[in-house]
Amino acid sequence: MKTVLFDLFETLVSHFDPAWEPPLRSTAERLGVEQTFYDAHWGRFDKDWQAGTIEHYEQALGELCAAAGVQPDARVLAELRQEYIAYAARTAFVEPAPEIVEMLTALKSVGVKLGVVTNANNLDTAPWAQYELAPFFDVFVASHQVRLLKPEPKIYELACQRLRIEAGEAVFVGDGESNELWGASEAGLEAFWCTWFLDRWPEGIRPNGFPGDDWRQYPSQSESPYKRLYRPEDLLITILS
Repeated sequence: MKTVLFDLFETLVSHFDPAWEPPLRSTAERLGVEQTFYDAHWGRFDKDWQAGTIEHYEQALGELCAAAGVQPDARVLAELRQEYIAYAARTAFVEPAPEIVEMLTALKSVGVKLGVVTNANNLDTAPWAQYELAPFFDVFVASHQVRLLKPEPKIYELACQRLRIEAGEAVFVGDGESNELWGASEAGLEAFWCTWFLDRWPEGIRPNGFPGDDWRQYPSQSESPYKRLYRPEDLLITILS
């Protein structure tokens, strides 16, 4: 085994916040957009932001407002941007979980190349370069930078090209969001479903769902089509033993 490619969120870091409570006013309300319109259309603008066709959060929100026939308040847009950044800082990019550090250390100690392939916008990835886990990785492929989104096989192929390996020499490890495990398999990588962070989320509201992901949303009721890794240690046992 030469290479392991990892998803980022809910795989290496997590947005789960047990203390989270709904805000007093929703993003839609603060923008002056009907909640039903926001719920129906925000996903499209968010995906364009992750794909790099929209460059900034304020632009994505502004285009949503334009579609709704609403003029956004620049002050509100700036506030929402700062809140987005603060949320990542207090959840995902905190001190890494010790078991994640131990897993990455073990893989590097035996010469395994490591990469990240993530669907993420510019604000999501901004803290990465200075983050404690970054030095473990040989490549970091973010969707907004390469204008490819998982589960498109090309984004995995691009990571392999940058590492100068064939897809069959790598495995992909992720929480399954956005049907990423299917995409990895289509690209020729062996895919593993990790749930060490995902299992913190209540069943049915796990992030970045997609049609047909009952096995991911309700694992107590459905069988996964991918080998499940409950702990980071399970990956080491699987690929190094």
